[in-house]
Amino acid sequence: MRIWLWFLGAAAALAAVAALISPSGKGVLNLASLLVCVVVAAVALRRRRPEPRAAWWLMCCGIAASATSTLLLSVVPGAPEELGAGYLLCYPLTAAGLWLIARRLRPWSSARILDASIILLGIAQLTWIFVLFPLLHRSGLKPLDAFGVSLIAVSDLVTIALLLRVAFAVRRGTVAWLVLASAGVMVCTDAFYVVKYVGGRGTVVISSFSAVGWLTWALLFAAAALHPDAGHALLRARKSRGDYGTPIAGFIALAVLGPGLLVADLVLRRGVDPWRHALVPAVLTGALMVSMVLRLGRALRDRVQLQQELAFRAQHDVLTGLANRELFRSSLQEELDTHREIGLLIIDLDGFKDVNDTLGHPAGDELLLTASERLRASAGPASLLARLGGDEFAVICPPETLDEIAAALVRELALPYRVAGREQRISASIGVYSGHPVTTGEALQSADIALYAAKEAGRNRAVRYHPALREAHVAHTLLADQLRAAVEAGTGFAMHYQPVVDVHTTRVTAVEALLRFTTPDGNPVSPAVFVPVAEEIGLIGKLGAWVLEQACTDAKAWHDEHGISVTVNVSGRQLRNSAFADEVLAVLKRTGLPGAALVLEITETVLVTASLEETAEVSRRLARLRAFGIRIAIDDFGTGYSSLAYLRTLPLDVLKIDRAFVHRIEEQQDKALFRAVVELARSMYLSPVAEGVETPGQAAVLRELGCGLAQGFLFARPLPAPALARFLAAQTAVTV
Repeated sequence: MRIWLWFLGAAAALAAVAALISPSGKGVLNLASLLVCVVVAAVALRRRRPEPRAAWWLMCCGIAASATSTLLLSVVPGAPEELGAGYLLCYPLTAAGLWLIARRLRPWSSARILDASIILLGIAQLTWIFVLFPLLHRSGLKPLDAFGVSLIAVSDLVTIALLLRVAFAVRRGTVAWLVLASAGVMVCTDAFYVVKYVGGRGTVVISSFSAVGWLTWALLFAAAALHPDAGHALLRARKSRGDYGTPIAGFIALAVLGPGLLVADLVLRRGVDPWRHALVPAVLTGALMVSMVLRLGRALRDRVQLQQELAFRAQHDVLTGLANRELFRSSLQEELDTHREIGLLIIDLDGFKDVNDTLGHPAGDELLLTASERLRASAGPASLLARLGGDEFAVICPPETLDEIAAALVRELALPYRVAGREQRISASIGVYSGHPVTTGEALQSADIALYAAKEAGRNRAVRYHPALREAHVAHTLLADQLRAAVEAGTGFAMHYQPVVDVHTTRVTAVEALLRFTTPDGNPVSPAVFVPVAEEIGLIGKLGAWVLEQACTDAKAWHDEHGISVTVNVSGRQLRNSAFADEVLAVLKRTGLPGAALVLEITETVLVTASLEETAEVSRRLARLRAFGIRIAIDDFGTGYSSLAYLRTLPLDVLKIDRAFVHRIEEQQDKALFRAVVELARSMYLSPVAEGVETPGQAAVLRELGCGLAQGFLFARPLPAPALARFLAAQTAVTV
């Protein structure tokens, strides 16, 4: 509930009524309203305890002192004027409170100090002309009255200075606005009172405006104390935004207004010594002019610095301070214009995405800063370093030091990084290029091709560009385009199936679905070539879904007639898809293939690149599919270092032993190793399947060791669906 808002509205209405009833400010309603504001403010300060606490209490005491003087002068018959001392006491109390707030905020900039000085000097000119000089040189006034009014005028100037200090530094909010408005109303009301006093030739005049002003001062402060955000509102500094602009027109108006009014006043005040009257304004005007010159000079200097900063930011990366892409390209073009041989490195951080994904972007930024420092140290002062974007950097350096710098960068960037309190290790792949390119595009493309070759070769290395790399890159790009077009058109892909047989009877028990791709010109492409490309360009998910659908469709008839199952390879992207299990079950429902007739085959290399969390998610999805009778096979067993760990953690049914174990199985040592793998599979209740069987001798050893299932060219090559159907029919006919 917004109590402060209800209080503010009610008090404002009450103040207006009180001013109408008693314009002098001494009526019962006016006094009661003033005292209520003081009490409410004090109670709110005790309950909410806003900070800085002393500042709030000092300003509250200032209001209380003024209210006390008003009360005493109203209720004490023939009260002496000394009881009005509270009116003067409120100034040091309020000023002290504002000063305590100001000292907790950030320091002033020189520009704001000069701005405040110009404003104060302008106001001081007006104060001298219309208040101080008339009071000091007017006869018939009581000295105490003249001194008190002069003190009020000077105190207003001090309070204005502190108000400007707080207003320029505190973060603007409801509480800050209420406090600033409260003190501002006090200054304006007192200024009006002083002007009325001088205009009344020494007669104390309190009008309804003054009465409402002093009451508004109190009620605004009480509303600020009641506000729920009062706790730390006055401790929140404004965000620094540099120079907020120079109000030149306002400054010129202040500079001209003072002397202009002085001349007009001298004309109207005939008989007044002009030198005595003009001395103080002349000094103030001189100080104001000096302040204006300094402020304009500061504004000009700030503008130049801002232009320099903008020019720097336009050509440099904000995070690392290295040259950005635009400066890099222009510098590279300048090198080309000299017609000298250039040296160029393109650097990509391997594994940087994993740092961003696991630790967050702030940690990634921290790593980039460390990497940038290592780049500077290794490249040397003769090189231009640039951040092209993300985790990609570039270096233009002398050709004679190119290989030395590249080797140093590979070494330095592979050292451990301390990021977010943890040690992280990444590496760098570097494309190296030197030559006389015709355009910057040619140089960049050549270095990029070398970078791609470094990644393909295993990363954490530098590869120098040579024409053969371009030919391979062109072939890779062409294949990628052909794959995209084939997926979009639904052409070029076909399914082949390789039988899995019982080595004792040679009867087909299952078939493995294998994807084939033929380019538009009729050239077949090996899966070992096009599958990695499809994975790289993000097509493997669509291809995997198509393979699963087609294989289950084809296998339905073979399962119904021959009782065989189908094995389908699953990519890592499919496994990491949260909807993977639902998609597999939906395919089985559409095709009518029983879950027991489907084997999903995953490779160990897919799991090695996954995080522990991803592997756990994959395990849960596979367990859900096994509940529907679907079996899970791990392919290429033994090709990685963590196979045993996956046998323990994953829900598996079939273990497919890699052809590397089968190739030399007839030799005694390899035979013993193969026997151990088969016994391991049996001990874990897994069905072992030997891959790549090509000779009768290998099949004989498999029968000897008790590995009952195998596939390979000895039994059958991968066949299209119609050919496989004929193969199965022929086998059935022979059996019968």
